[in-house]
Amino acid sequence: MEQIYAFGVACIEVIQYWFSEYEDFFEMVNKTFDPEHMIDILFPVMSIIDSVFAAQLLLCLAFGGWLNAVMKWWFLEERPYWWVRETTFYTSSSRPVLRQTLQTCETGPGSPSGHTSTAAMMIILSLMWISHVMYDRRQCHMWWWKTVVYPLCGAALVSVVLARVYIATHFPHQCLIGALVGSFVAPALCIYISDPFIWKYGSHATYETSRAVAWHVLGAVATIIIAGLTYLGLLWCGLDPQWTIKLAFRWCENPEAIRVSTTPMYALVHATGSLLGWALCVTPAVAEYRHYTKNRSIIISIFITVTTLVGFQHLQDNICKSDALKYYASLFVMSAIKPMLLLRVNPAVAMWPFRGSKTKND
Repeated sequence: MEQIYAFGVACIEVIQYWFSEYEDFFEMVNKTFDPEHMIDILFPVMSIIDSVFAAQLLLCLAFGGWLNAVMKWWFLEERPYWWVRETTFYTSSSRPVLRQTLQTCETGPGSPSGHTSTAAMMIILSLMWISHVMYDRRQCHMWWWKTVVYPLCGAALVSVVLARVYIATHFPHQCLIGALVGSFVAPALCIYISDPFIWKYGSHATYETSRAVAWHVLGAVATIIIAGLTYLGLLWCGLDPQWTIKLAFRWCENPEAIRVSTTPMYALVHATGSLLGWALCVTPAVAEYRHYTKNRSIIISIFITVTTLVGFQHLQDNICKSDALKYYASLFVMSAIKPMLLLRVNPAVAMWPFRGSKTKND
């Protein structure tokens, strides 16, 4: 692996030299495709526009976040900014010096890249949603849309890869693995899990809704068990699951920039809570909020969504952070409750003024 890491460091040096004037752009790209921001910001916004797509988005982001965090513990790979300081591969005179930014100091193991995985999932989901609008709903058919959207999506994914490599938080091969994982997860979850269940066709057609929900809840519980067994497995093997946090504090030039949200434990709690919330609240009923869009008050929906986000942010800011167990338990509960409020309560209240006048758009 050291040969691969050394090649990655050489690539990072070249990219940091070539794109030295694009640091602000790369910071914007990193913030935009932050997995936590996607769940906390993009998912609520999409829940206002299309509840079915929002449900698909949440499932992919939550499961993808869980898979990414677990795989980081499975692979236990290094990150460039600390590996280049720790390794004995270089002599003292030939050791490269990588530039660090305020976004460099992430704490989890390096592989796979969560940002590139999230970007790949978002691109595929966006293409699926645009295709649905163009062809299935026939609301806005433009024959040339692929000519414009496909190059933009490719440029977006390349920008995320370059951004992650530029800030020296990932090696190039870790970004490639992340993109491959995201490209597989998004269509697999939509084709085999969410779409058959929500639209009542395929493998779930013979199951009652309550039985399907029970299976989804069981799957969410299984992700929690797998994460716990992975953590315990590392301890049984004599490995410290938090060893990368110590490396981050040791080699980060600005330790104040280290955020708890970059740890695998935070990602797992956030993702598994969201998965459980999805399993409990997403039923074929969410399809009503797509078809009855005209009979829903967007103003009420926006107001409830903003109020919900502000309230959750206030609660999260005031969680007791001195007790790790209480902190993660509170985070898990909030992550599980939020999908219910945004996917079921919010649309139901927004549709309340139009009861008795529902007319399907399709």
